[in-house]
Amino acid sequence: MTDKTASEPPRLTFIQRTRRAQLIECAIAVLAEDGYAQASLSRIAKRAEVTRGVISYHFADRDELLDAVVSEVYGIATEQLRPKIDAQPTTLMAVRMFITGSAEFYRNFPTHMAALHEIASHARGEDGMLRHAEQSRANDQELSAVGVLLERGKQNGEFREFSTSVMARTIRSALDGLLVQMRADPDYDAIRDAEELADIFEYALSS
Repeated sequence: MTDKTASEPPRLTFIQRTRRAQLIECAIAVLAEDGYAQASLSRIAKRAEVTRGVISYHFADRDELLDAVVSEVYGIATEQLRPKIDAQPTTLMAVRMFITGSAEFYRNFPTHMAALHEIASHARGEDGMLRHAEQSRANDQELSAVGVLLERGKQNGEFREFSTSVMARTIRSALDGLLVQMRADPDYDAIRDAEELADIFEYALSS
């Protein structure tokens, strides 16, 4: 649940925006099908039916392209989730919608989530340094957005007192568990378990 980031440079022409969007979609497909290690610029270029030089024209390197993938997936998730969350009459229902809506997004965009999972799984190199700063930034922004909801619920008396950062990370970790299970089992019913998670967090949050 984040805002779409500035990965896309300003004042691009329509053709440039269209080409960048195509390359990002092809990168998502290659990541989902072949995995992070195999998602080379050459393979992505082949998928897009362009030369590698075309990718280099639009993106400085592979990391910049993968950062754009992260931005794209989080951006779509925000477009899907935010109106539903904002429409909820109570903060508790907004948190429930974040949980169940996230699971619904995972189900409806499996290729995008598989690509994001591949990037997140390789977020750090052997030296422990982040490979993709956009992944960290997007995660932090999402946790911040969840934290805003939690703080609102505490301030208006819907929620009890608790550590906002711990609760936000716990909700995020629970959703990550759903995603891992979905990746392992195509028949897994994430929506059902998301409803159960929403019930659990309702008890955990309530004053």
